[in-house]
Amino acid sequence: MTKKSFLHLLTKEISETISPDEQKLLNESRKENRVFDQVYTEMHRFMQSDNRQKQPVDVEAKLNEVWDRINAVHDDNVITLNNPEKRKRIVPIWARVAASIAIILGLGLLTYKYLPQQQLYAQTIEAGNENLYTVLDDGTQVWLSKNSKLSYNKDFGKDRRAIKLTGEAFFDVAHRPEVPLTVTANEVDITVKGTAFNVNAEQVDVEVALIRGLVAVKDTRQKNADEILLHPNQKMIVKAGQTTNKSNYVVSDIQKTESNIVAEIEWINDLLVFNKQRFADVAKLMESRFDVKITFHNSAIAEQRFTGSIKDESLTQMLDALKQSYPFEYEINGKNIIIK
Repeated sequence: MTKKSFLHLLTKEISETISPDEQKLLNESRKENRVFDQVYTEMHRFMQSDNRQKQPVDVEAKLNEVWDRINAVHDDNVITLNNPEKRKRIVPIWARVAASIAIILGLGLLTYKYLPQQQLYAQTIEAGNENLYTVLDDGTQVWLSKNSKLSYNKDFGKDRRAIKLTGEAFFDVAHRPEVPLTVTANEVDITVKGTAFNVNAEQVDVEVALIRGLVAVKDTRQKNADEILLHPNQKMIVKAGQTTNKSNYVVSDIQKTESNIVAEIEWINDLLVFNKQRFADVAKLMESRFDVKITFHNSAIAEQRFTGSIKDESLTQMLDALKQSYPFEYEINGKNIIIK
């Protein structure tokens, strides 16, 4: 296994997005390579340390630091010729092939990165004077605050998940580790793989509140800015400063109200509008709001599209209102709802 592959798998394990097959590969690589095992052990020791709990962590920088220090003692992948006057570093064939692939991929990424924004963000959704609920093509749920705007790439979820946000939105991201999702707001990048978080970019400072999962936040307004890992129940304010240092990132714990609601996302419980959404997607909204599980016994009903709004309605009131647009029956058994 290459260094790049190993560090990629280790990063996924740290962020809790690693699959069982990938975990098996990671474990096997540790058994076969002393450097891998030592880097793995030291990184996990650091992530569990008290020092790490007190401040944001630039995981990528820490990984490289640990790798360089340990690999300086154990350089197993370099062959040295015996003639001291003509000593050379012989690069293994696999490394040359990997380098060629990396160059080709890099050129492709550069081409995509510097596409005009109107091509990169080809699809647009705007909320009017009311909060808007929608579901993107990959299954990601979005609560878009009133007067906010969201743009995203064509074929969203196929090879790329890129979102540009103006205003405020709450995201419940569909879990797809192989296609990370990036939200850009005021030139601050928030990269995720499967998580729930709120982004408020209504002002020049950007606030990110993480409910579950992990996100990496980077201020691209600053040259060589750190990428900081945010953990559940933490929020970060990225200040629009003039210098590149960690003081631009202010991290604190999320505080809940007396009614046990996270203040940063309390707005999503206000009046919420949905426009031509599949019943299956509206059901996700209802599951989230009413803490229930909805099952469809009729796939045709799940594909029916509805337009409406929700504010203070109860679960039964909402179901009855939807029935006015398209006939269906429902059955409630505790927290389990069956649509038929």
